[in-house]
Amino acid sequence: MNSLRRACVVLSAAAGLGLALVPVASADPVQTVDYTSEAGAGPLEGSAHYATPGDEIAVWEYNGVLKIDVQSGLKDMRVELSAPAGETLHTGTYTGARFRGQSDPALSTPGIFVYTGGLSCGDDYADFTIDRLDATGVDLTFVHRCGSPDGPATHGQVHFTA
Repeated sequence: MNSLRRACVVLSAAAGLGLALVPVASADPVQTVDYTSEAGAGPLEGSAHYATPGDEIAVWEYNGVLKIDVQSGLKDMRVELSAPAGETLHTGTYTGARFRGQSDPALSTPGIFVYTGGLSCGDDYADFTIDRLDATGVDLTFVHRCGSPDGPATHGQVHFTA
């Protein structure tokens, strides 16, 4: 990613979320991604705190999917969230999210895709809450489990103000 991509982080198709983040005059934009994983959780392991300007964080919407990308040195991660088929993402809590691959059609449940270091789960279970999703940014939290709905959890949060 480059600084231009980081500055213009969310682009939206007219038929998508109707969301377009553009840089706003702010002396101190907030751009952080954090997670903590319980022992045995995957594919995200341990804990991490990413923040700009040291790490590159991009948040955007494409085809109804909210994408969060992080690049930190040689480490990378992506979390993708989507609403159930026929709906668009909005503020609120989504429960029962299941794996939705990057080119898969929308599901009857909310969707999630978690990727890091070439690994993803494929049998995902998650809940997520979007507290803010507008032209100024995104604030959300998620709880992700790989393999079973009661398996070890990864708790994450994203705070992004353009």
